[in-house]
Amino acid sequence: MASSSSIPVRAKDMIAPLLRRPSHTLGMGLLLVALGGCASSPATVPPLSPRPSGDHQVGQFVWYDLLTNDLDGAKRFYGGLFGWTFDDGGEDEPVYTTIRHGGRAIGGIAYIPRMKAQVNASQWVSNLSVEDVDRAAAYVANNGGSVEAEPQELPHRGRVAVVRDNQGALVAIVRSQSGDPVEDRAMDGGWLWTELWTRDADSSIRFYEGLVGYEHRELEDRAPGTYYLFEKDGEVQAGVLAYDFEQVEPNWLPYIRVDDPADLVRRVEELGGRVLIAPNPEIRGGTAAVIADPSGAAVTIQQWPQRG
Repeated sequence: MASSSSIPVRAKDMIAPLLRRPSHTLGMGLLLVALGGCASSPATVPPLSPRPSGDHQVGQFVWYDLLTNDLDGAKRFYGGLFGWTFDDGGEDEPVYTTIRHGGRAIGGIAYIPRMKAQVNASQWVSNLSVEDVDRAAAYVANNGGSVEAEPQELPHRGRVAVVRDNQGALVAIVRSQSGDPVEDRAMDGGWLWTELWTRDADSSIRFYEGLVGYEHRELEDRAPGTYYLFEKDGEVQAGVLAYDFEQVEPNWLPYIRVDDPADLVRRVEELGGRVLIAPNPEIRGGTAAVIADPSGAAVTIQQWPQRG
């Protein structure tokens, strides 16, 4: 994304209510279900790597979960835009649905019926690979963050927890039982990037450097102090966008690779979603857009490689 100064005021007003933070009580309940912690109807989550490798890429984002009250709408929306397919596990009212793209599991949907009155709680939760989930959760709690869902073991998945960082951005932390998946940014409709929106970039950078050992560098082609890259072992893993509009809560925003953002944007409203920031020459040369699904969860679509 571009710096906040290049985002039109109207776009700020549109995106603000969709990225506000859910209440602590509501968020805790949602996340426990998302992690399969509903005792009466436990969710089945797939392994992160279909072929066990034992290889862990600490600092890499390895999975993405959608929290939503509109499962049918999400399927129509993401299936229609990106060709994703969905595996509910044969349940009448699934708690957790696996998202597949090209036959490969790439994420999940946690269906929360009681969110009907809390549409703005819908959101994507990015999963970050860590060396030790319990130690990482303790670090979060001791450095200005909070633990929303305590570390727990999930069959097939490994050890997981959900936390908020020191600015309030929600993120899942995971140590995969099977090893982390091989990163693949080559497929249209697949995950491309993960970006932290924060009001205090310096504080966020220090926090994640301590959490997973990131190094950072500032992008010189942006306004000074507005955009940074997180790197781990010489590999670029994520971005950090510094913004200054108060209505938007800090959050991790996932990106999906597409061939033609303008074409997809024309179909978003037909599928029940909203265009929050349309392709604009002032924002990455018109190659990116921010959209929201029918329940309000936001995601960025980005043409890659960039052309023109």
